[in-house]
Amino acid sequence: MDREIASTLGELERKLHELERTLMDIGSRSQPGGDGAPGRRTVAEGRLVDEAIEPREPAAPAPTASLSTQRARALQGAASGYGQPPSAAELLRFRERLERTARELTHDYDELLGRLRAAESPPAGPAISFARGAPSLDIIDVRGLREAAMRAFESDPGGTTAYGTAVGYPRLRAWIADRHGVEPERVLLTNGSMQADAFLFEQLVRPGDEVVVERPTYDRTLLSLRKRGARLQAIELQSDGIDTEELARLLGDRRGSRPKLAHVIPNFQNPAGHTLSLAKRDALLALAAQYGFIVFEDDPYVALRFSGESLPTMVSMDPERVVYASSFSKTVCPGVRVGYLIGAEEEIAQIAELATNTYISPSMVAQSIVYEFCASGAIERSIETVRAALAERARTLAQALRRELPDAQFVPPEGGYFMWVTLPTGTDVGALQRAAGELGVSFVKGSDFMLEGGENAMRLAFAGVTPAQIEEGVSRLAAAYRSLA
Repeated sequence: MDREIASTLGELERKLHELERTLMDIGSRSQPGGDGAPGRRTVAEGRLVDEAIEPREPAAPAPTASLSTQRARALQGAASGYGQPPSAAELLRFRERLERTARELTHDYDELLGRLRAAESPPAGPAISFARGAPSLDIIDVRGLREAAMRAFESDPGGTTAYGTAVGYPRLRAWIADRHGVEPERVLLTNGSMQADAFLFEQLVRPGDEVVVERPTYDRTLLSLRKRGARLQAIELQSDGIDTEELARLLGDRRGSRPKLAHVIPNFQNPAGHTLSLAKRDALLALAAQYGFIVFEDDPYVALRFSGESLPTMVSMDPERVVYASSFSKTVCPGVRVGYLIGAEEEIAQIAELATNTYISPSMVAQSIVYEFCASGAIERSIETVRAALAERARTLAQALRRELPDAQFVPPEGGYFMWVTLPTGTDVGALQRAAGELGVSFVKGSDFMLEGGENAMRLAFAGVTPAQIEEGVSRLAAAYRSLA
């Protein structure tokens, strides 16, 4: 195929050179003193049909003459002087067509070659998803949850089946308060942490209010804040968390930002997997105190550390200036849809009123089951199972990327679900996503997590795939990447 395409392109190139010589010859003859008489039109009007000239009033072809025979005769007549020779304008148009054909052939050839390269590693078995931040079934304690559900209906059938109140199931509320060392009145339970976020944004953010976010950050956070008309200030995320020096410069400018809220995901951030260092936690809280904004500590992955040293929550460092949110989706299972907020008592009371007007109460059944799961100690065993699995999967993903995609740059996370991967500048990750999809692999583009930029980055979620699936998925991803070259 390479020789055939090269031969075709070479032939086109030779024809272009011939046309250039012909055009130069026509130009010289059209000048005074040339072979043609001044001012005389020597070329009749017509139009090109492939490589033949179609006269303005073509004669009807003989019944037995084929199209190729007709074209050959037309060319022969033009060459021998009996036909009508092409005009300079026609030759120029034909040259443009040849150039365009050469470009199109080259593009088509590159595309076909890329598809052939991608086909060298065809998808085997089911699709592999690096897109969803959810644990695979094999690391969920289904048996423990079934037993917890039985205990919930046996030990507290009234509370489990009742409407309840907007603050949530009392036993679980008290368990969370004890775990964080706060009063129960400072805790409010919700249907997942996304609803906790929504309630807090509804309570605090008005159209036009400035909100600091990390760059990149969770895509649904951006969507929720934009819907509320917030003006977002995206601060660069570094390997040790949000760039507090950049934030300080923004705040210190006389015309700088005066945010109402700063949203951060401090542990194993979604999408980047980075963790906010202790020094930066101190710096962020100091800026919040100086400039009077609330820190929203969005922390659903805190329990999933599998390496490194645990750090204190910011809500424990400054209980009055921080509102904290977390979830049992990552430590128990996503289907329970149980999240919670911790904040100042007055603020929690106001959000509880908002929750009452929204849904009367969250799900008492789900929260009762989660309480039994937690109170029995099953949650600790579940966390250890998940941590061990995530550690192996993160290690496998890093090794596979180094081996299969040496162009990729990333920082291995110390916990959580996600790894942020950056490819060389100029890489079209949108095209890579489409090519990978054809090979049965999915991921989320980096640009989905930013207000602007991220075109050469992607988020790979490793919690929902086994090590074997990671190996195969990265192999297919690398084949898709090579197909773009």
